[in-house]
Amino acid sequence: MTLRLTTPQAARRHGAPFTVPWRGQGETSEQQMADVLAALVAAIGTEAFPARFLDAMRALAGVDLCSVFLRQRDGTLRLLLAEGACPGLADFPIHASLDYADGLWRSDHQLARLSRSATKRPVVVRRSAAEIADPAYRAACYERADIAERLSIFRRGPPALFANGYRTARRDPFSAAEIERLERHAGLLMAAVERHEHVMAGVGDMFSEAALAQLLMALHCNLSAREAEISAAMMLGETQDEIARRKQLSYGSVVTYRRRAYGKLGIASRRDLLRLHRRLMAGVAPSRD
Repeated sequence: MTLRLTTPQAARRHGAPFTVPWRGQGETSEQQMADVLAALVAAIGTEAFPARFLDAMRALAGVDLCSVFLRQRDGTLRLLLAEGACPGLADFPIHASLDYADGLWRSDHQLARLSRSATKRPVVVRRSAAEIADPAYRAACYERADIAERLSIFRRGPPALFANGYRTARRDPFSAAEIERLERHAGLLMAAVERHEHVMAGVGDMFSEAALAQLLMALHCNLSAREAEISAAMMLGETQDEIARRKQLSYGSVVTYRRRAYGKLGIASRRDLLRLHRRLMAGVAPSRD
């Protein structure tokens, strides 16, 4: 018999991970939702925060995947977290989110409308994949993982925050009750994200794959999202074998992406890559001379 633990306290007692019931396994109770939100607050400033944020979004609205972005002063987005699992596409959340932050967001007209909203309270909106006109955006962020729809929370800044919860076509559409629950707790969710980002600002970013990948892409070396992901993972100590297994890529593909990244970054070895990591940690812009 498999033990499924549905409170953080029970998980700690048994030394097991905390799991949230999926829609279809029975509705999440008010006590379970309170426990999930308490676990989210307790995880602020820790590596567990992205997983606990997904737990909270899953308990409230039954999402399969989630992502959170910070809207910067120049209007561009910075990825804060991307979580969830797609069968056969282990890397989909971070890869799609990096592509979105790198420019696909410009095709997200709903985001543009929300950014002009005058309300200061978090706004929850729904969008289906079928409503997306840009085929490149739709393919990269929806069709590749069979995503059918998205629930988004937008909170005006500073800082402006944008959180997305996604549901695949294999499941029923979001219900009115799920949307209402997310709206009721949207303020708490975004406050937790803001506090976590504040705690993790600075050197904490150097230990986040998403943050490192974005720093690498910002070096204007023409790195692709995939090349930046692989480089960031290697900076954080993963081997090429480990990266291949986690991202469900072939070893040869990882090697190819790594070689391309090295060429664009003007480096020749992992030692050079780690030296670049140290320079980024020190806030020193690398040169290619």
